[in-house]
Amino acid sequence: MLSIKTYSVINKSIPFSSKKAVPFKGEDVSELLQQGDKALNENRPDEALNLYMQAKQKNPDDITIYRKLGKAFLNMNSYKSAQDNYKKYLDKTPEDTDAWIDYGDALRKDGLYKNSITAYEKALELDKGNDLAKRNIMEAKNSLLAVYSPEKARREKDMYASENLKKALQITVDYLGSEYMSKIADVNFCFGKTASMGGTGNIAQYENYKKGITVSDTHIYAAPEVIAAYLVHESVHASDKDAYTSVREEQDAYKAAAKFWIKNSNGIKDPEMDYAASLYKKSPSALSARVEEIYRLRDPQISATSPNHPPKKSKSTGMLSKRKAASQSIRQYDVIA
Repeated sequence: MLSIKTYSVINKSIPFSSKKAVPFKGEDVSELLQQGDKALNENRPDEALNLYMQAKQKNPDDITIYRKLGKAFLNMNSYKSAQDNYKKYLDKTPEDTDAWIDYGDALRKDGLYKNSITAYEKALELDKGNDLAKRNIMEAKNSLLAVYSPEKARREKDMYASENLKKALQITVDYLGSEYMSKIADVNFCFGKTASMGGTGNIAQYENYKKGITVSDTHIYAAPEVIAAYLVHESVHASDKDAYTSVREEQDAYKAAAKFWIKNSNGIKDPEMDYAASLYKKSPSALSARVEEIYRLRDPQISATSPNHPPKKSKSTGMLSKRKAASQSIRQYDVIA
C-alpha cells in the first residue's frame, strides 16, 4: 500500500482553517510556491528547494514559505536546515499540528530524541487523537533507550511489535470474517522493511512469491486499528493468488481500507487513512480518481485492469472494455503495494 497522501500534503498546503494565518507584505509568490509544491510532489526536492528559495528572496515575510522550506530540507535529509525553518514557521504559527510532527521528525532523524519527543508531545497536545504523534513519541523513546541499552530496546520493540500485530490481525479477522480470511490462510503477516517506489516507502505490501504481507516497521507503534486498515488493503491483493495488480485492483483495495476505517477508526486519527476516507465519503469515484493519479505517476506502465479485477460497465471510469482488457498485456510485480 503506497501512500496516496504523501503527494497531496503539499498540494493541500497548510490547513489554516483551524488557525489564524499570519499577515505578510511583499510580492505575490504563489506561482513559485505552486511550482515548488509540484516539484516536491514529484519527488524533486532539490528543484522544489530552489523555487522556495526564490520565493523567500521575493517575499521573506510570507511565513508559509518556511513551512515549505522545512519540508523540502527534510525530504533531502538536511535535518539542521529543516529544523531552522520549522522553528521560524512554528514561532509564528504554533497551532499547526502537522508542522510540529514534521519538526519532530527532523529532530529525531538528527538523533535529538529528547527534543523530538517534546515536539511530538506538542502535536499531541493540539490533537489528542493523532496516532502519528503517539507512535512517533514511542519510537523516539525506544531510540533514546537504544543509545544506552540497545539490547533492551530491541527486546522491548520486538515484544511490542508481536503483541500489536496480533491485535491488528484479530481486528482484521473480525472485520473481514472467517470465510474471507480462509482465502488467504497461507499468507504470513509481519512487520519489516518495505520496498520504495518513487522515493517513498510502501506503508504495506503483498509479495505473492513469498505469500506474505509486510507492514512497514515504521508502523510498529501505530494503533492496531491503523495497522488493520493496511492489512485489509493488502488482503484484497493477497486474495487474488497472483502476482499482478492494476489501477482497478488498487482502487478496490483502497476502497476496502477506507470503508474499514470509516467504521473502525474509533476516534483515532491517521493522516493516510483519514485522507482516503475523506475522499471516499466525498464519493467513491473521488478516491478512485486519486488512486489512479498516484499509481500512474508512480508506475506509468501499470495496467488498467488485471485478471481478477475487470472494468465496470461505465463510461465514467475511463477503463478498458472487457475485450480490450482481455487482450491487454499486463506485467508481473515482485511487490504489490
